[in-house]
Amino acid sequence: MPLKLRLIKRLLEVFLWIRHPKMVLYFIRRTGVFPNIFCPQTVNDKFLWRKLFDHDPRFVILSDKLACKDWVAARVPELNIAPVRWIGASAASIPPELLGKAVLLKANHGSATNLFLSENPFSEEKIDTTIHGWLTYDHGKEHREWAYAHIDRKVFIEDEIRPQTGELEEVKVFTHGRDAVRLHHIGDRFGNKWANTWDITADGELYISPEPDRIVPPNDAKPLPNTVDDAVSMARKLGAEFDQLRVDFIFDGEAWWLGELTVYNEAGYVYLPSANDANSRFSQAWDIRKSAFLNDLNLTGFRRFYASILKQYLERASS
Repeated sequence: MPLKLRLIKRLLEVFLWIRHPKMVLYFIRRTGVFPNIFCPQTVNDKFLWRKLFDHDPRFVILSDKLACKDWVAARVPELNIAPVRWIGASAASIPPELLGKAVLLKANHGSATNLFLSENPFSEEKIDTTIHGWLTYDHGKEHREWAYAHIDRKVFIEDEIRPQTGELEEVKVFTHGRDAVRLHHIGDRFGNKWANTWDITADGELYISPEPDRIVPPNDAKPLPNTVDDAVSMARKLGAEFDQLRVDFIFDGEAWWLGELTVYNEAGYVYLPSANDANSRFSQAWDIRKSAFLNDLNLTGFRRFYASILKQYLERASS
């Protein structure tokens, strides 16, 4: 590595820490390690780097629970997608015939914004208060999740997905391009929630991960759906255009449905040793050279200079 490039790297590392002190402190508090911002090496480094630099316009579409439906349908038409019945901003404009039906009120710009209208006879005041709270909350502000800040905020009603047999199950697939590296299988979300974690080899073989979920207990009696390979295949198609993407599915016992697409997993923090290990498959599968930022020919100013230095450094490091 040329001396000049090493010196520039060190100067940029110090500069980026000084420029983003709040994010650095958040990162240390959440992960227990110091970040490498200049040239991210681990999964958690790369999530932080994505927040600060990789502002791919497509991330806004992926993070928008309404806009992503058409985007997904164009790429995997075989995947079921819950139909949207209404889009609006107040309870008064909700068609009366939808209230009390098997539908779900949601916001398009964040997480944990779900109201099951079939479960309770919510008052118009309650619905309006909920909608106001959702629309005024910026889900990306605290942890600098850039894409959320650029979503045109809306609330909408879509059909509730209900189990055809057994209970609804969720499968979350972590992809890096066409490579899938990890899978979470979750059930009984509103009861005794369980989560089984699987790793995926480069050859596509699934095996129980030595790093289970730290919060939710596993359930060894729950096998993966027998068509899970279909979900992984669809996730690979959806993730093919990006250096990293989490693709979430819902399984109703018979068919697969779109859950959501996630650009910033758990706000960009993964509480696993492998996510802080630069040599793990989880970290190495994520190649930031495939990011939109490092392939953007229209960068200017500091971002252009930094991208140029980083590409030189990555090229030298890989040779």
